[in-house]
Amino acid sequence: MGKYDKLFEEITLGNKVTVKNRFMLAPMCDDSSDDGEVNDQQVAYLGLRSADVGIANTGYAYVNDSGIQIKGQISAAHDKNITGLSKLAYAMKRGGAKAILQLSHAGRDATGSHEYGNRVYAPSQVDFPWVHYDFSEMTEQDIQQVIQDYKQATRRAIQAGFDGIEIHNCNHDLLQQFFSSYSNRRTDQWGGSLEKRMAFPLAILKSVKEAAILENRNNFIIGWRISPEERHGQTVGYDVDEMVQQTKKVLNEGIDYLNLSLNIAAGYNNGKRPDYNAIPINHKKSFATIFRELAGNIPVYVGTNIFSADDALKASDSDEGVAGVYVGREMLIDPNFVNKIKKHEEEQIINTTTIEHLRDVKLPDGFVDNYADTDGSTRSVSYRNGIPLPGLD
Repeated sequence: MGKYDKLFEEITLGNKVTVKNRFMLAPMCDDSSDDGEVNDQQVAYLGLRSADVGIANTGYAYVNDSGIQIKGQISAAHDKNITGLSKLAYAMKRGGAKAILQLSHAGRDATGSHEYGNRVYAPSQVDFPWVHYDFSEMTEQDIQQVIQDYKQATRRAIQAGFDGIEIHNCNHDLLQQFFSSYSNRRTDQWGGSLEKRMAFPLAILKSVKEAAILENRNNFIIGWRISPEERHGQTVGYDVDEMVQQTKKVLNEGIDYLNLSLNIAAGYNNGKRPDYNAIPINHKKSFATIFRELAGNIPVYVGTNIFSADDALKASDSDEGVAGVYVGREMLIDPNFVNKIKKHEEEQIINTTTIEHLRDVKLPDGFVDNYADTDGSTRSVSYRNGIPLPGLD
């Protein structure tokens, strides 16, 4: 047996669908759509990077026009988007990957919606120091509309040919805002107690499952992505124990995999960005271990700082639960990352790059522009040096 054979074992999801290996192409917003419409650059970019993984995930697609975090996001908000989404799904599935459309709503952080002149709203009207525009508190009608918007976005994903969707319940989006006691100050059925704060995310989950049933897609994959904690310095929106309680409800409702986003506030690893090995405050087990034990036979995907074959193997090596690994930044530099490991060519993995190289490996213009120096100069960089890329986990 080869050292890395474990990475190429099949994984069985919650709905009994099998994926061909333990790798997931991490969800990354490429900031390159044409007013929400998929373009040829995005099709080429995701098609190339989906060829060898078990699951390929898009960047977050917004479910309505008030939920756009940044211009260049993909839209799943309108039926007119289905044609472009179909091209994307086809390209992602060609190599045998399961194609997943990640769905999101940015809530108060809908900077793109604000720039387009659309209304921005949130669970509560709170003064957040990083938000420099007006937004309103959601009405009951707003809440019910968003629940329906997720349901309709799921229908569009199915009609476009995606194998599943992933619900973006992390990185300070609307679902997380409802769960956070820092962001949610409501006193109705959608806020206050822990149970009420988790009501909105659970309603979203139920709505997307209803869409799959209505479209007669019993094998449609439902993924769930979480930030295991929310910390703003000394302010805690929720801790890992509260997220465990939400996740128990989610698992009871039924999901097919759990995806851990470790893009959480500093406070671990001496203030550096944490990874799945980070241990929550007042705990003895890591984030990955806590949620793998909780999920049991439901696969749990972890990542962050996966730059080599050994990094991937370590992330997927678990005595508890079913372990998958997502790869983001390294797959941008080297789309053949997974294939090189499979062919025992791991020493040939590329982990430094130039702007020209990023264009050669079909990164869309919006992605490259975000990565390049602000003065447009070209330089060689290494992800091992911690170069930040917007929106990446």
